[in-house]
Amino acid sequence: MRTSQFLGVFFSILLIGFVLNLASCGGSNLNNPVSDVDTTTEGSETSDDIVELTHNQNIEEPTQITDLDVTITATKKTVSPGEETELTASVKGVRGTSVTLNWLNITKYGELSTVGENAVTWTAPDTLNGANVQVEVIQLVVTVISEVVSVGASGIDTDTQIFSETKTVLLTVRD
Repeated sequence: MRTSQFLGVFFSILLIGFVLNLASCGGSNLNNPVSDVDTTTEGSETSDDIVELTHNQNIEEPTQITDLDVTITATKKTVSPGEETELTASVKGVRGTSVTLNWLNITKYGELSTVGENAVTWTAPDTLNGANVQVEVIQLVVTVISEVVSVGASGIDTDTQIFSETKTVLLTVRD
């Protein structure tokens, strides 16, 4: 008789567990991330947390830069021996992640204060070595790295562009 009672209780528990499993009552979580609605919010019919992303077809793609707009200004283009002039560069219309300026003293007659900054000072040589006029050639190499990240229908696209331009400055030393 005990065996029949044990089997009756065992099958009853098994039947109740099966019915609860089919009814989805076992192990339910109110914070289920797969749920269609937020069951923890009471009394609100709409949720402000939902953001709908739409794709606007009228948005223009970022424009490609073909040439850099580099301008160099000098406080003096003609100097006396031992005199200084300041050179400043500006780059316009660039959405660059990185802009690098490198000043080069091509003829090595004078001396540049620094080579990697925007404003540099060039000092003319103290003597012209018997000449009446000496011409100094300074070059500026501008390198711009532009990284564009865009979201499209196919996913996230990244585009890296590198632009470089060299400008030449002629400075005259007159005795």
